[in-house]
Amino acid sequence: MRISKKELTKRALLAFLCFAVVLGFSLPLKADGLISLAFNSPNQFGPSPIISGPDPASTAAKPLFGAANIWNNLNIPFGTLDANPAWNNLVDSTGAATGVDFSVSGNVAGLDMNFIPNLNPLRSEGMAWNNDGSGTIPGLSSSIDWSLTGLAPNATFDMCVYGMWANFNRSFNMTIQGTTQNVPTFDATTSTPTADCILFTNLKSDASGTISGFGTGIGAFSNTGEADWAGFQIVQVPVPEPSTLMLLGIGTLSFLGRLRKKLLT
Repeated sequence: MRISKKELTKRALLAFLCFAVVLGFSLPLKADGLISLAFNSPNQFGPSPIISGPDPASTAAKPLFGAANIWNNLNIPFGTLDANPAWNNLVDSTGAATGVDFSVSGNVAGLDMNFIPNLNPLRSEGMAWNNDGSGTIPGLSSSIDWSLTGLAPNATFDMCVYGMWANFNRSFNMTIQGTTQNVPTFDATTSTPTADCILFTNLKSDASGTISGFGTGIGAFSNTGEADWAGFQIVQVPVPEPSTLMLLGIGTLSFLGRLRKKLLT
């Protein structure tokens, strides 16, 4: 059976598309280290849970987050005002130092909800603001700014932000590079919430390797309007290895050469 040139072209294009897809999945990808961070608040009521390993919600949202092994467990003083906290030289998921620093501009306090039974460990402690303190911790900010510095410059990242499980349903807004998303804090005293991951994609570091954002309390400046941030993960979006691009280019040239010969015969 004679095949028309049009049909031959369609089949060749389909074969090349299959080749490109297989190549993309089979050859290695290059990705910089995953950084996972949990806010802890050790206190007289008991030790903070040490967070490690993958979080199912973030892994489902972005499989790269599933590589989490070692986390940065950052301590925030419980029950006292902490002004402009900062942490240097965060580690990646293997425990290797990255040179990445994380800083917060604003007055915050450590929060511990472990008096509630059966809490998700990652979401049981965190950083709080937008609370008048009810006479106990006066001076908390209604919003905070934060920065990650020392990242790969001019690169693309995805970031997963976690809210806490606490004793009220409340939330705050997180804004990163013009995108604002609501980060919920769930009431865990009456039910077991579903763990979630608030995913920010295609974040761009600047020429100095910095990504910044800010968190804003959206409820009343009070206990019931408190903003409760449990932590986050950030990972650079993988890019193909140069060898992958070379093979794809060679395959493209080969395909075009064969197609030209077929059409000319």
